[in-house]
Amino acid sequence: MTLVKVARPRINPTFDSLLNSFFEDMNVSSEQSNVWRPAMDVQELDKTFELSFSLPGFEKEQITISVKNNTLTLSTTKAEIKEDEGVKYLAREIARGSYKRDIELPENVNTEKIAAEYKSGILTLSIPKTKEALPKEIPITIK
Repeated sequence: MTLVKVARPRINPTFDSLLNSFFEDMNVSSEQSNVWRPAMDVQELDKTFELSFSLPGFEKEQITISVKNNTLTLSTTKAEIKEDEGVKYLAREIARGSYKRDIELPENVNTEKIAAEYKSGILTLSIPKTKEALPKEIPITIK
């Protein structure tokens, strides 16, 4: 089984690209360019699923993880940085603001034993599989 990402409503990707390039050419920020999504890696190991999120600049107190109905929710809160009047940015690529992501978990995990570690801007979740889902070795007798 694999983890399934919950689909979020989106504008047509072609339209997104067109809109973003239009605002970049005008040197104006669009609302879409302010939306950010941390990178995520997912590994399936023998006994666990390992999820890693890139969340640089956050304190662990700003990160919330919860599970409800087999859906893992990761959210962050971070105060918006107010711009000083008269400051002109030539580039702004540092992620700011809040974030929320829902990830549907497979049925074969033990959500009560999820472990989380946050180190050097990387949040790692270790989600153990249930005993029924662990690989089994079954000996076969040759006749």
